[in-house]
Amino acid sequence: MGRKRVFKAYRQGVGNGKRSGATAAEFALVMPLLFTLLIGTLEFGVLLFTYSAMQMAAGNAARRIAVNSANVGAAGTIITQALPGWARPAITWTITQTNVADPGSNVIRVQLTGRSDRLTMMPMLTRMVPWTLVAAASTKQELPYED
Repeated sequence: MGRKRVFKAYRQGVGNGKRSGATAAEFALVMPLLFTLLIGTLEFGVLLFTYSAMQMAAGNAARRIAVNSANVGAAGTIITQALPGWARPAITWTITQTNVADPGSNVIRVQLTGRSDRLTMMPMLTRMVPWTLVAAASTKQELPYED
């Protein structure tokens, strides 16, 4: 019998007048946390995409140099074309070769570096704690084909 009174009072809205501002206060407390999680997820996704593009660009440049279809001077164009537009000005790259004179033992290493707060379109959380993204690829130079 006691349960029926409670449910009846709940349906009629008795006692709800005392909690008129509670929802707004709870919303004000929870919303910054939810907003931060949403922005952090979006920013991390953009950084993950950018890092994947950096890794692909480094591997593609190293491969093209290794199979003699591009030289070191043209590798900058290959890298730039593979990167997203917002990340192009923020990335530096280095290309090293161990033994240019001997193609049989030459190893090509391409390394791309960029700060995380400059590699995203909306640097909000990475401004607080920026870190460096490094993508590297190395491959052994292939010998030219001879008949």
